Amino acid sequence: MLLEQSMGPFIAAGAYVLCALNGNVASATTHSASVNSISGISKGWHRSSLPSFISAKKSTFHWTDNVLFQTRGGSDEEENAKTAVAEAEEGAAAPAAADHDDVVTPIDSDDATEAEPRNLTFSATKPYDGSPEDPDGIPSRFLNMKKGDREGAKEAFEGHVAWREENDVDTVLSRPHPQFDVCKAMAPHYFAGHDAKGNIVFVQRPAMLDFELMRRNNATIDDLLNHYIYVIEYCWNILEDGPPEGVMTNVLDMSGLSFRSMKNQEYIGFGKNFVNMMSSNYPGRSYKTLIVNAPKWFHGLFKLFKPLLREATRKKIVILKAGKHQEKILSELLGDSLPNDLISGKDAADIEAGARFFLPTEEKEECEPGPNSLIEFEMRQFCIELLKLNNETLQEVI
Repeated sequence: MLLEQSMGPFIAAGAYVLCALNGNVASATTHSASVNSISGISKGWHRSSLPSFISAKKSTFHWTDNVLFQTRGGSDEEENAKTAVAEAEEGAAAPAAADHDDVVTPIDSDDATEAEPRNLTFSATKPYDGSPEDPDGIPSRFLNMKKGDREGAKEAFEGHVAWREENDVDTVLSRPHPQFDVCKAMAPHYFAGHDAKGNIVFVQRPAMLDFELMRRNNATIDDLLNHYIYVIEYCWNILEDGPPEGVMTNVLDMSGLSFRSMKNQEYIGFGKNFVNMMSSNYPGRSYKTLIVNAPKWFHGLFKLFKPLLREATRKKIVILKAGKHQEKILSELLGDSLPNDLISGKDAADIEAGARFFLPTEEKEECEPGPNSLIEFEMRQFCIELLKLNNETLQEVI
Protein backbone atom coordinates (compact mmCIF):
# COMPACT_ATOMS: atom_id res chain seq x y z
CA MET A 1 0.00 0.00 0.00
CA LEU A 2 1.22 3.46 -0.82
CA LEU A 3 2.45 5.52 2.10
CA GLU A 4 0.35 8.50 1.08
CA GLN A 5 -2.76 6.33 0.77
CA SER A 6 -2.30 4.61 4.11
CA MET A 7 -1.89 7.90 5.96
CA GLY A 8 -5.36 9.01 5.01
CA PRO A 9 -6.67 12.46 4.10
CA PHE A 10 -5.85 14.17 7.42
CA ILE A 11 -2.11 13.58 6.97
CA ALA A 12 -1.92 13.64 3.19
CA ALA A 13 -0.97 17.30 3.34
CA GLY A 14 2.13 16.39 5.31
CA ALA A 15 2.84 13.07 3.63
CA TYR A 16 5.65 14.51 1.61
CA VAL A 17 7.32 15.37 4.92
CA LEU A 18 8.02 11.62 5.11
CA CYS A 19 8.61 10.67 1.50
CA ALA A 20 9.04 13.82 -0.58
CA LEU A 21 11.55 12.91 -3.26
CA ASN A 22 12.22 9.74 -1.31
CA GLY A 23 11.23 7.32 -4.06
CA ASN A 24 11.07 4.55 -1.49
CA VAL A 25 7.35 4.18 -0.94
CA ALA A 26 6.03 0.67 -1.29
CA SER A 27 5.14 1.12 -4.96
CA ALA A 28 4.57 3.78 -7.55
CA THR A 29 1.17 5.20 -8.39
CA THR A 30 -0.43 4.38 -11.69
CA HIS A 31 0.23 6.17 -14.91
CA SER A 32 -3.11 7.96 -14.83
CA ALA A 33 -2.49 9.27 -11.33
CA SER A 34 0.95 10.59 -12.16
CA VAL A 35 -0.16 12.18 -15.42
CA ASN A 36 -3.18 13.81 -13.85
CA SER A 37 -1.13 15.25 -11.01
CA ILE A 38 -0.51 18.30 -13.15
CA SER A 39 -2.63 19.76 -15.89
CA GLY A 40 0.28 20.13 -18.23
CA ILE A 41 3.26 22.38 -18.64
CA SER A 42 1.67 24.14 -21.59
CA LYS A 43 -0.76 25.94 -19.27
CA GLY A 44 1.88 27.55 -17.11
CA TRP A 45 4.98 27.59 -19.30
CA HIS A 46 5.98 29.18 -22.56
CA ARG A 47 6.15 27.08 -25.70
CA SER A 48 8.44 29.58 -27.33
CA SER A 49 10.58 29.77 -30.42
CA LEU A 50 13.68 29.31 -28.31
CA PRO A 51 16.08 26.99 -30.14
CA SER A 52 16.47 23.56 -28.60
CA PHE A 53 20.24 23.87 -28.66
CA ILE A 54 22.68 26.22 -27.01
CA SER A 55 26.33 26.75 -27.78
CA ALA A 56 29.04 25.01 -25.79
CA LYS A 57 32.35 23.40 -26.54
CA LYS A 58 32.60 19.63 -26.44
CA SER A 59 34.64 19.32 -23.31
CA THR A 60 34.97 18.50 -19.66
CA PHE A 61 32.42 20.40 -17.59
CA HIS A 62 33.46 23.15 -15.19
CA TRP A 63 31.33 25.94 -13.73
CA THR A 64 32.61 29.43 -14.44
CA ASP A 65 30.59 32.60 -14.84
CA ASN A 66 28.06 32.02 -17.59
CA VAL A 67 26.17 28.94 -16.49
CA LEU A 68 23.97 28.50 -19.53
CA PHE A 69 26.77 28.16 -22.04
CA GLN A 70 28.56 25.43 -20.12
CA THR A 71 25.64 23.08 -19.72
CA ARG A 72 26.11 19.42 -20.47
CA GLY A 73 23.20 17.89 -22.20
CA GLY A 74 21.28 15.65 -24.46
CA SER A 75 22.47 13.24 -27.09
CA ASP A 76 26.12 14.35 -27.27
CA GLU A 77 26.59 13.81 -23.56
CA GLU A 78 24.90 10.41 -23.71
CA GLU A 79 27.52 9.27 -26.20
CA ASN A 80 30.27 10.56 -23.91
CA ALA A 81 28.69 8.71 -20.98
CA LYS A 82 28.59 5.48 -22.98
CA THR A 83 32.29 5.84 -23.67
CA ALA A 84 33.01 6.51 -20.00
CA VAL A 85 31.05 3.43 -18.94
CA ALA A 86 32.83 1.26 -21.50
CA GLU A 87 36.22 2.51 -20.37
CA ALA A 88 35.33 1.87 -16.72
CA GLU A 89 34.26 -1.68 -17.53
CA GLU A 90 37.52 -2.29 -19.35
CA GLY A 91 39.51 -0.91 -16.45
CA ALA A 92 40.76 2.04 -18.43
CA ALA A 93 42.46 4.64 -16.26
CA ALA A 94 40.92 8.09 -16.19
CA PRO A 95 43.17 10.96 -17.28
CA ALA A 96 44.95 12.68 -14.42
CA ALA A 97 43.71 16.09 -15.45
CA ALA A 98 41.87 17.73 -18.30
CA ASP A 99 43.88 19.66 -20.85
CA HIS A 100 43.41 23.40 -20.91
CA ASP A 101 41.49 23.10 -24.16
CA ASP A 102 39.00 20.81 -22.45
CA VAL A 103 37.89 23.37 -19.89
CA VAL A 104 34.60 25.07 -20.69
CA THR A 105 34.67 28.83 -20.77
CA PRO A 106 31.83 31.28 -21.36
CA ILE A 107 31.14 31.92 -25.03
CA ASP A 108 31.27 35.68 -25.26
CA SER A 109 34.07 36.27 -27.73
CA ASP A 110 35.60 34.83 -30.89
CA ASP A 111 35.31 31.40 -29.30
CA ALA A 112 31.68 31.44 -30.33
CA THR A 113 32.70 30.67 -33.90
CA GLU A 114 34.21 27.39 -32.67
CA ALA A 115 31.18 26.44 -30.60
CA GLU A 116 29.04 23.45 -31.41
CA PRO A 117 25.34 23.09 -30.55
CA ARG A 118 24.59 21.41 -27.24
CA ASN A 119 21.26 19.75 -26.61
CA LEU A 120 19.12 20.57 -23.57
CA THR A 121 16.71 17.71 -24.21
CA PHE A 122 16.92 14.80 -21.78
CA SER A 123 15.13 11.48 -22.08
CA ALA A 124 13.78 9.01 -19.52
CA THR A 125 16.88 6.81 -19.72
CA LYS A 126 20.62 7.21 -19.46
CA PRO A 127 23.44 4.98 -20.79
CA TYR A 128 24.45 4.03 -17.25
CA ASP A 129 21.03 3.50 -15.59
CA GLY A 130 20.81 -0.20 -16.41
CA SER A 131 18.31 0.23 -19.24
CA PRO A 132 20.76 -0.61 -22.10
CA GLU A 133 21.44 -4.02 -20.55
CA ASP A 134 17.83 -4.74 -19.56
CA PRO A 135 15.83 -6.84 -22.07
CA ASP A 136 12.85 -4.48 -21.68
CA GLY A 137 14.93 -1.28 -21.47
CA ILE A 138 13.88 -0.66 -17.87
CA PRO A 139 16.19 1.45 -15.64
CA SER A 140 17.40 -0.41 -12.55
CA ARG A 141 15.72 2.12 -10.22
CA PHE A 142 12.27 1.03 -11.39
CA LEU A 143 13.12 -2.65 -11.00
CA ASN A 144 14.42 -1.98 -7.49
CA MET A 145 11.28 -0.02 -6.66
CA LYS A 146 9.20 -3.05 -7.62
CA LYS A 147 11.55 -5.50 -5.86
CA GLY A 148 12.36 -7.27 -9.10
CA ASP A 149 8.75 -7.60 -10.26
CA ARG A 150 9.46 -7.18 -13.98
CA GLU A 151 5.84 -6.70 -15.07
CA GLY A 152 5.24 -4.16 -12.33
CA ALA A 153 8.45 -2.32 -13.16
CA LYS A 154 7.61 -2.33 -16.86
CA GLU A 155 4.19 -0.86 -16.17
CA ALA A 156 5.64 1.77 -13.84
CA PHE A 157 8.32 2.80 -16.33
CA GLU A 158 5.85 2.94 -19.22
CA GLY A 159 3.72 5.22 -17.04
CA HIS A 160 6.76 7.39 -16.39
CA VAL A 161 7.55 7.68 -20.11
CA ALA A 162 3.92 8.59 -20.83
CA TRP A 163 4.03 11.22 -18.06
CA ARG A 164 7.15 12.77 -19.55
CA GLU A 165 5.53 12.92 -22.97
CA GLU A 166 2.24 14.29 -21.62
CA ASN A 167 4.03 17.12 -19.79
CA ASP A 168 6.94 17.71 -22.19
CA VAL A 169 9.41 16.90 -19.43
CA ASP A 170 12.23 15.98 -21.82
CA THR A 171 12.48 19.61 -22.95
CA VAL A 172 11.59 21.40 -19.72
CA LEU A 173 15.15 22.76 -19.30
CA SER A 174 15.19 24.18 -22.81
CA ARG A 175 12.14 26.37 -22.19
CA PRO A 176 12.16 29.74 -20.38
CA HIS A 177 10.89 29.70 -16.79
CA PRO A 178 9.87 33.28 -15.84
CA GLN A 179 8.15 32.11 -12.62
CA PHE A 180 11.35 30.74 -11.08
CA ASP A 181 11.52 33.34 -8.28
CA VAL A 182 7.76 33.24 -7.71
CA CYS A 183 7.77 29.49 -7.18
CA LYS A 184 10.79 29.70 -4.88
CA ALA A 185 8.87 32.22 -2.78
CA MET A 186 5.68 30.14 -2.79
CA ALA A 187 7.39 27.08 -1.30
CA PRO A 188 10.93 27.69 0.03
CA HIS A 189 13.30 24.95 -1.12
CA TYR A 190 16.93 24.89 -2.15
CA PHE A 191 20.05 22.85 -2.85
CA ALA A 192 22.37 23.60 0.05
CA GLY A 193 25.44 21.82 -1.34
CA HIS A 194 26.79 18.28 -0.87
CA ASP A 195 26.79 16.20 2.29
CA ALA A 196 29.78 14.45 3.87
CA LYS A 197 29.28 11.50 1.48
CA GLY A 198 29.18 13.72 -1.59
CA ASN A 199 25.41 13.51 -2.15
CA ILE A 200 23.42 16.58 -3.10
CA VAL A 201 21.51 18.15 -0.18
CA PHE A 202 17.95 19.36 -0.86
CA VAL A 203 16.11 21.38 1.81
CA GLN A 204 12.37 22.07 1.94
CA ARG A 205 10.20 24.02 4.40
CA PRO A 206 6.67 22.63 3.93
CA ALA A 207 5.08 24.82 6.61
CA MET A 208 5.89 27.92 4.55
CA LEU A 209 3.82 26.97 1.52
CA ASP A 210 2.19 30.36 0.82
CA PHE A 211 -1.09 30.28 -1.09
CA GLU A 212 -1.77 33.99 -0.62
CA LEU A 213 1.53 34.81 -2.32
CA MET A 214 0.56 32.36 -5.06
CA ARG A 215 -2.68 34.22 -5.74
CA ARG A 216 -1.04 37.67 -5.60
CA ASN A 217 1.35 36.58 -8.32
CA ASN A 218 -1.28 34.87 -10.50
CA ALA A 219 0.39 31.51 -10.04
CA THR A 220 -1.19 28.09 -9.54
CA ILE A 221 -0.45 24.75 -7.92
CA ASP A 222 0.31 23.42 -11.41
CA ASP A 223 2.95 26.14 -11.79
CA LEU A 224 4.59 25.02 -8.56
CA LEU A 225 4.53 21.34 -9.55
CA ASN A 226 6.00 22.24 -12.93
CA HIS A 227 8.71 24.20 -11.16
CA TYR A 228 9.62 21.17 -9.06
CA ILE A 229 9.98 19.17 -12.28
CA TYR A 230 12.32 21.87 -13.59
CA VAL A 231 14.42 21.77 -10.42
CA ILE A 232 14.66 17.98 -10.22
CA GLU A 233 15.43 17.61 -13.93
CA TYR A 234 18.16 20.22 -13.51
CA CYS A 235 19.53 18.24 -10.58
CA TRP A 236 19.76 14.86 -12.32
CA ASN A 237 20.65 16.06 -15.81
CA ILE A 238 22.98 19.01 -15.19
CA LEU A 239 24.04 19.21 -11.57
CA GLU A 240 24.42 15.48 -10.84
CA ASP A 241 24.24 13.83 -14.25
CA GLY A 242 26.48 10.84 -13.41
CA PRO A 243 27.60 8.22 -13.94
CA PRO A 244 26.64 6.61 -11.66
CA GLU A 245 23.07 7.68 -10.98
CA GLY A 246 23.01 10.00 -8.00
CA VAL A 247 21.01 10.05 -4.78
CA MET A 248 20.22 12.96 -2.49
CA THR A 249 19.95 13.78 1.18
CA ASN A 250 16.58 15.41 1.84
CA VAL A 251 16.22 17.85 4.71
CA LEU A 252 12.61 18.63 5.63
CA ASP A 253 12.44 21.57 8.03
CA MET A 254 9.13 21.36 9.88
CA SER A 255 9.40 24.70 11.66
CA GLY A 256 5.91 26.17 11.99
CA LEU A 257 4.06 23.05 10.85
CA SER A 258 0.73 22.50 12.62
CA PHE A 259 -2.39 20.37 12.40
CA ARG A 260 -4.24 23.49 11.29
CA SER A 261 -2.15 23.74 8.11
CA MET A 262 -2.84 20.06 7.40
CA LYS A 263 -6.57 20.78 7.29
CA ASN A 264 -6.08 23.29 4.47
CA GLN A 265 -7.54 21.69 1.34
CA GLU A 266 -5.08 23.45 -0.97
CA TYR A 267 -2.24 22.15 1.19
CA ILE A 268 -3.69 18.63 1.12
CA GLY A 269 -4.13 18.76 -2.67
CA PHE A 270 -0.59 19.90 -3.28
CA GLY A 271 0.86 17.35 -0.86
CA LYS A 272 -0.93 14.42 -2.51
CA ASN A 273 -0.07 15.49 -6.05
CA PHE A 274 3.53 16.21 -5.11
CA VAL A 275 4.05 12.81 -3.49
CA ASN A 276 2.34 10.97 -6.36
CA MET A 277 4.43 12.77 -8.95
CA MET A 278 7.76 12.28 -7.22
CA SER A 279 7.31 8.70 -6.06
CA SER A 280 6.06 7.60 -9.49
CA ASN A 281 8.66 9.33 -11.59
CA TYR A 282 11.83 9.68 -9.51
CA PRO A 283 12.16 6.44 -7.53
CA GLY A 284 15.34 5.35 -5.80
CA ARG A 285 16.81 8.82 -5.51
CA SER A 286 17.04 9.07 -1.72
CA TYR A 287 20.14 8.49 0.37
CA LYS A 288 18.68 9.80 3.61
CA THR A 289 15.73 11.92 4.78
CA LEU A 290 16.36 14.23 7.74
CA ILE A 291 13.22 15.63 9.36
CA VAL A 292 14.38 18.56 11.48
CA ASN A 293 12.71 20.89 13.97
CA ALA A 294 9.98 18.27 14.32
CA PRO A 295 7.21 19.13 16.82
CA LYS A 296 6.55 16.67 19.65
CA TRP A 297 3.34 15.36 18.12
CA PHE A 298 5.14 14.31 14.95
CA HIS A 299 7.19 11.67 16.75
CA GLY A 300 4.00 9.95 17.89
CA LEU A 301 2.51 10.19 14.43
CA PHE A 302 5.60 8.66 12.86
CA LYS A 303 5.56 5.73 15.29
CA LEU A 304 1.97 5.05 14.24
CA PHE A 305 2.82 4.74 10.56
CA LYS A 306 6.40 3.46 10.84
CA PRO A 307 5.34 -0.21 10.50
CA LEU A 308 3.84 0.57 7.09
CA LEU A 309 7.24 1.57 5.71
CA ARG A 310 9.72 -0.83 4.20
CA GLU A 311 12.70 -1.51 6.44
CA ALA A 312 15.10 0.07 3.94
CA THR A 313 12.98 3.24 3.97
CA ARG A 314 12.76 3.36 7.77
CA LYS A 315 16.54 3.25 8.01
CA LYS A 316 16.80 6.31 5.78
CA ILE A 317 14.56 8.53 7.92
CA VAL A 318 16.03 10.49 10.85
CA ILE A 319 13.72 12.65 12.98
CA LEU A 320 15.27 15.45 15.03
CA LYS A 321 13.96 18.21 17.26
CA ALA A 322 15.53 21.63 17.61
CA GLY A 323 18.51 21.83 19.91
CA LYS A 324 22.21 21.14 20.24
CA HIS A 325 21.81 17.43 19.48
CA GLN A 326 20.11 18.26 16.17
CA GLU A 327 22.86 20.68 15.19
CA LYS A 328 25.51 18.08 16.08
CA ILE A 329 23.86 15.42 13.90
CA LEU A 330 23.31 17.84 11.03
CA SER A 331 26.92 18.99 11.23
CA GLU A 332 28.14 15.39 11.07
CA LEU A 333 25.90 14.42 8.15
CA LEU A 334 25.95 17.61 6.08
CA GLY A 335 29.45 18.87 6.82
CA ASP A 336 30.23 22.21 5.20
CA SER A 337 26.81 22.25 3.52
CA LEU A 338 24.88 22.68 6.77
CA PRO A 339 22.51 25.57 5.93
CA ASN A 340 23.02 28.65 8.05
CA ASP A 341 19.27 29.14 8.41
CA LEU A 342 19.00 25.78 10.21
CA ILE A 343 21.68 26.84 12.67
CA SER A 344 20.22 30.27 13.37
CA GLY A 345 16.93 28.85 14.60
CA LYS A 346 14.81 31.08 12.37
CA ASP A 347 11.30 29.70 12.74
CA ALA A 348 8.62 29.97 10.08
CA ALA A 349 6.20 31.04 12.81
CA ASP A 350 8.30 34.15 13.43
CA ILE A 351 8.00 35.32 9.82
CA GLU A 352 5.19 37.74 9.07
CA ALA A 353 2.47 36.53 6.75
CA GLY A 354 3.34 37.34 3.16
CA ALA A 355 7.00 37.97 3.93
CA ARG A 356 9.57 36.13 1.84
CA PHE A 357 11.83 33.63 3.59
CA PHE A 358 14.85 34.88 1.65
CA LEU A 359 15.83 37.07 -1.27
CA PRO A 360 18.11 35.63 -3.97
CA THR A 361 21.58 37.09 -4.09
CA GLU A 362 22.78 38.76 -7.25
CA GLU A 363 26.48 38.35 -6.43
CA LYS A 364 28.38 35.06 -6.56
CA GLU A 365 30.68 36.24 -3.77
CA GLU A 366 27.71 36.44 -1.38
CA CYS A 367 26.83 32.74 -1.73
CA GLU A 368 26.81 30.60 1.42
CA PRO A 369 25.27 27.27 2.47
CA GLY A 370 21.51 27.71 2.55
CA PRO A 371 18.93 29.35 0.26
CA ASN A 372 21.68 31.36 -1.42
CA SER A 373 24.13 28.53 -1.97
CA LEU A 374 26.45 28.51 -4.96
CA ILE A 375 24.32 25.79 -6.56
CA GLU A 376 21.18 27.90 -6.21
CA PHE A 377 22.97 30.94 -7.62
CA GLU A 378 24.15 28.99 -10.66
CA MET A 379 20.75 27.41 -11.28
CA ARG A 380 19.08 30.81 -11.15
CA GLN A 381 21.69 32.23 -13.55
CA PHE A 382 20.99 29.30 -15.88
CA CYS A 383 17.31 30.28 -15.80
CA ILE A 384 18.04 33.98 -16.35
CA GLU A 385 20.33 33.34 -19.33
CA LEU A 386 17.69 31.17 -20.96
CA LEU A 387 15.14 33.94 -20.46
CA LYS A 388 17.50 36.47 -22.03
CA LEU A 389 17.85 34.31 -25.13
CA ASN A 390 14.09 34.46 -25.46
CA ASN A 391 13.83 38.20 -24.71
CA GLU A 392 12.07 37.54 -21.41
CA THR A 393 12.77 38.37 -17.77
CA LEU A 394 11.99 36.84 -14.40
CA GLN A 395 8.56 37.68 -13.06
CA GLU A 396 8.85 39.98 -10.06
CA VAL A 397 7.52 38.60 -6.79
CA ILE A 398 4.82 40.77 -5.24
